[in-house]
Amino acid sequence: MDISSLLLSPRLWDFLVVSVVSTLILLTVVWAERKIAARVQMRVGPFHISPKLGGYLQLVADGIRFVMQEVIIPVDANKILFVTLPPLFVTLALIPDLLVPLSPYLAVLSRPALHYGIVMALAVLFYLFVIVVGLGWAVNNRFAYIGAAREALIITAYEIPLLDAFGSMFLTYKTIDPIEIVSKQTYIVGAIYNPLAFIVYIIGVAMATSRFPFEIADYEGDVATGPYSDFSSIFLALTYAGGIYIALFSYALLGALVFLGGWAPIVPGPWPGDILGNLAAAGWVLLKTLALMIFFVFLRSVMPVARLDHTLSFSWKWVLLIALAATALSAAEYFLL
Repeated sequence: MDISSLLLSPRLWDFLVVSVVSTLILLTVVWAERKIAARVQMRVGPFHISPKLGGYLQLVADGIRFVMQEVIIPVDANKILFVTLPPLFVTLALIPDLLVPLSPYLAVLSRPALHYGIVMALAVLFYLFVIVVGLGWAVNNRFAYIGAAREALIITAYEIPLLDAFGSMFLTYKTIDPIEIVSKQTYIVGAIYNPLAFIVYIIGVAMATSRFPFEIADYEGDVATGPYSDFSSIFLALTYAGGIYIALFSYALLGALVFLGGWAPIVPGPWPGDILGNLAAAGWVLLKTLALMIFFVFLRSVMPVARLDHTLSFSWKWVLLIALAATALSAAEYFLL
């Protein structure tokens, strides 16, 4: 492969777009979360770092501070798990972004593997809770243990409904191929095809990524950040301050493809087939991803924290019921449409 063909490779451009744009999206989301919470609480929020940009670069300064801090490993901690799990957490959170396409021709995977991209991405994301439980075990303190136990319980509340929501959409679209799924949303997006599945998706992702009102396993006012307590420096940046937001980005990207039409333009019609057209399509997908993430971080400012028992009861009694209703609706659409 020569240099010119390498530079025009869709796989290379997909990797670069995901890496660069996801970083900008994470900066924007964290900045928006802090600014929105500050506005609701009548505060200023991030300001002194890049005041002309409204404190937009505050996260960059925080990242530099994390890297410059000393790494402290508690004496009683499991040192192997303590050191290896944080980078593994970020890696697993990033992998789903490389398994799905950003446009019809902008993807890291090629067929036939791309056909199963969304399914593989979900499988990887559902392993994150194992890492979170491992983080709590590695730290070796009571707050981390309690947080890890809560995380293990919460996955029983969202895993089946969330899988059911995506499965319902696969049934509606009659395919699991991400490109075909987007093509079937040219005129009507998935959230309108099956609004019940979209509601379950919103609730399930909020639980899976510890967004309010389901920030139960790592709520600072209750268990002192739970599984992430005693982590500092770069390890804290890779887990509590970074990995969770990357996982949220991955879930939002899947939601943009399955429920919000992916790269399907507002005016029905194909994007240009050149590299600029593919980048424009990818930008449209990532804009929808950003919108979903902004919605999830907005919940922090307007929702209280739910109790663990109330969350489990709510999920098993109501969310699961809505998920089953979504499946029934998709089954009806499967035979009628």
